[in-house]
Amino acid sequence: MRAALWVSLGTVVLALSAASAQSYRAYEYQVGAPAGEPKWKVQARTGATHAGFAAAADAASSVDQHLGHALNCIEGAKGRNFNAAWGHPCQGQGDGLLQDLRADRAGAAWMLVAEAADQLAVAGIKSRDLAQKKNAARGVAELLRLIAEGR
Repeated sequence: MRAALWVSLGTVVLALSAASAQSYRAYEYQVGAPAGEPKWKVQARTGATHAGFAAAADAASSVDQHLGHALNCIEGAKGRNFNAAWGHPCQGQGDGLLQDLRADRAGAAWMLVAEAADQLAVAGIKSRDLAQKKNAARGVAELLRLIAEGR
């Protein structure tokens, strides 16, 4: 009787875990940009989402993982701080926020903000203090939101 209860409970937990993992993955890895929207805005939005995940995380490893996602979106696969082990949620969205901003005249006004987000993300990942990591992630999220919203 108890064994059947544990098996049933385990099945429910696994089903819920699988459902939430699938919805998370679908949201996490957005591909492409809406017609007419600059690639850099899409990458900034995706990076801001992941920096937000980092800011909300409770463990340093989770903060680093999601802040790494944001950093990979900022720098792109050819960036000096790109780390494929973190995952690349912006793959297929462009060549990296910094590179795509440089290539677009309309994006040039956002270069200093993007460079600041890049430096803050690197500093957050290198920090050994969880509160500093989370605050860096908050800052990166806000800087990338500014770019994504173009305000």
